[in-house]
Amino acid sequence: MKFIIAPGKYRHASSRKIGQAIYSGISRALPNAEIVTMPVTDSEYGMPALVKHTIGGKWAELQFFDAFWQSKTGRYLVTSIDSQDTAIIDSEQIVGLDLAANKKRKDLFHATSHGVGEFILDAVSSGHKNIVICLGKTAVADGGLGALQALGAKVYDENEELIPEGENPLINAYQINLEGINRVLPRRTKITVLLNYSANMEPEENYECLNKTQVSFLEDNLVYITEKINQKYNLDIHPMPNSDAIKTLAGAFAMINAHIFRSSFEWVANVTGMDQTIRSTDVLVTATETISADAMHDEILYHLSKIAGTVRIPTFALCNNFVDDFEDYEQLFTGIFSTQMVNQQMDSEDEKMIFGNYESAANQLARTLTAFS
Repeated sequence: MKFIIAPGKYRHASSRKIGQAIYSGISRALPNAEIVTMPVTDSEYGMPALVKHTIGGKWAELQFFDAFWQSKTGRYLVTSIDSQDTAIIDSEQIVGLDLAANKKRKDLFHATSHGVGEFILDAVSSGHKNIVICLGKTAVADGGLGALQALGAKVYDENEELIPEGENPLINAYQINLEGINRVLPRRTKITVLLNYSANMEPEENYECLNKTQVSFLEDNLVYITEKINQKYNLDIHPMPNSDAIKTLAGAFAMINAHIFRSSFEWVANVTGMDQTIRSTDVLVTATETISADAMHDEILYHLSKIAGTVRIPTFALCNNFVDDFEDYEQLFTGIFSTQMVNQQMDSEDEKMIFGNYESAANQLARTLTAFS
């Protein structure tokens, strides 16, 4: 019997150790079982780190300015996909929600996505024409215009004054000239944007949010400026009010012909061969902190279960807690095992307990499968 173990991301525990505990539980019950642990990572570099664990690659480092114009050192992955060097950039380190901790509303209002453009520029200047950007929840609300500025776009206010780089250009944007981007990006540069939610958890620290007036103002301005760009460049971009368009950043990349994918893990699973690995197994065992409607926004958990479901592979979910509010998602799982652990900050003894509980649950699962096989 072949098992695949694929833990999702945990806030207060190591996904890697959760996977090891499940591995131990299954192997004790079935010493001869073939067990494959899907590569998981607790790295702050999210999806690029997952790709590196799967097909390899090397990190490239650079200096950049984050959402609040603080100088930082970051990195992106350079790997080979379809025989082409590909740069994979995760936006968390540049504009992620964690950066919003302890920031005032004024800071959030003026935050910029400029650093995302800096990463792209560094990659293309290093000769990489395949650029993949993993976008998750963000601390900025500039509609991605800051990133376009970094790539050579010129943003002007109502007085035809050039808006300087370093602040949210959406506040005063009246018109945009995209011609400079063509001069900066080499021909045949391909930009792929992955809308990634799996690696994004709300920061534990309290942080302020923009008020309704600020959000409404920025949304109206984004709709206005996008309509002008559509007319000027014969585009068809339509940011919808109340859709969080000012914070997705994807619309800005659509303006420069980027390919937008709604599921980052689906793309990764395809290019790394994970899909075929899943389809070759007999049993899929996933794990997450809480089985709930919110947990199903972890697209790794959702996509893995969906792949397994299409080929009728039994799929079991192990979790700390089970909250029966996830509507139709329960059909993704053949069974759910809960350790009844509370989600809270744990010390070393609590960690030992939770890993032990996952090992026991996995052992029970394997013995149950043996009894019915």
